[in-house]
Amino acid sequence: MSKLVIFRGDAVETEIHLGGQAVRIGRDARNDVVLDDKTVTRFHAEVVRQGGHYFIADMNSRNGIWMNKQRIKGKAPLTLGVPVTLGAYELTLEDDLSTSDLDETPGGNRTVVGAATVAARDRSAASTSGRPSQAAAVMRKPAVFWSGFGLATVLLCVVTYAVVRRVTARPAPPPVAGDQAPASSAAPPVTTIPAPPSVDANIVAGYLAAARSAMDERNYDAALQDDILPLLNLDPNNQDALDLKRQIEEAKAAQLAPKPAAPAPKTAPIVEVAEVPGIPRKANEAAADYTARAGRVQTNFREAGRNLEKQDFAAAIPRLQQVERDQPGYQGVDALIADAVAKQKRLAEDAVDSGQKNEQAGKLLDAVRWYREAQRIDPGSPGARDRLAALNDRVTQEGLDAFGRAEVLRKRNDNAKAIELYKQAIELLPATNEKRADAMQWLEKLKP
Repeated sequence: MSKLVIFRGDAVETEIHLGGQAVRIGRDARNDVVLDDKTVTRFHAEVVRQGGHYFIADMNSRNGIWMNKQRIKGKAPLTLGVPVTLGAYELTLEDDLSTSDLDETPGGNRTVVGAATVAARDRSAASTSGRPSQAAAVMRKPAVFWSGFGLATVLLCVVTYAVVRRVTARPAPPPVAGDQAPASSAAPPVTTIPAPPSVDANIVAGYLAAARSAMDERNYDAALQDDILPLLNLDPNNQDALDLKRQIEEAKAAQLAPKPAAPAPKTAPIVEVAEVPGIPRKANEAAADYTARAGRVQTNFREAGRNLEKQDFAAAIPRLQQVERDQPGYQGVDALIADAVAKQKRLAEDAVDSGQKNEQAGKLLDAVRWYREAQRIDPGSPGARDRLAALNDRVTQEGLDAFGRAEVLRKRNDNAKAIELYKQAIELLPATNEKRADAMQWLEKLKP
């Protein structure tokens, strides 16, 4: 059995256990869940169960229903732990506390009553009690006073009506020649435009953080298309987003600007230098060029050896290939390259195989970690790339589910479990997803 938890800010407003019956939500007292707030329409939404799943439907509300920054059109399925914004409230579908390991305050269903329901209940109680109210008793005592007051009010209304009638009956002055009479004295109709829903500050911060991260990586197109433009669609006047958009456009223009041509190298006379063993000097090679080439060969060969000790083939192989280009055959570099490529391929295949075993066992997070390890070993591994691409949608959904559960635990002050789920969300969600930036921020705040 599932339940619907309603938050206002970080506080739990109410809970309602769901069954097979539809649950209506709105400001009117006739709803099953009454949310007495001006941001909620009288009959705002309805939760129904179809085919073993729960759906939320918009009942033509003014401010709409929002899920993952998108307004729901018609109805949409509810996912455990994924919040739905409804006016000033957040609704989250959860497992019943009686069967969940998150149970903290077990209890039965609670009746949610808004201000309108309280007023209606008080009126009903007064009408069935059979006793006159105190206000009625007070009104009957000074009967003479109220009678006189009523007559005076009627007389004043009659005099006012006569004065207004006489003033309005006067003929209007004739129009002056050459003046154009106004087309109409009636004021134009006033069109009331409903205000758009306010943008969540966490959503804005997530977009800005993701945009700045992409800019640090010089991925200006992703920062503009995936972060800045969607944020400006939600909040066109956001000054931070406008400033970042201008910076991105300036950076892209600087990238496209033609670079000044390098001056032609001057031919320098050949200077005698001591040759490095295994690196002979080329004919007509300048001393400075030879010294630079020999130093480059020795440095790359030395660093490649250190990379191979750490099995960092992605860094070692390019260095060895550079040595081969600068000085073919230097200390058997061609054999070292072949051996490193073979080991890299074997270790990457072993990591992909481990990832597939974890995937078959249902351990999606461990599988993703192995596939990413295979990519670290061999960035060009087709097996790791294809498996991650096939799991992309599942991984993203798992990350969103982990983030949603972390949000519920955080609001219940269960920070230890929330931290673990935020870490899972960070590992699973792509870098461009705004929920990943939110998870990173909350992880920093919740760290002991």
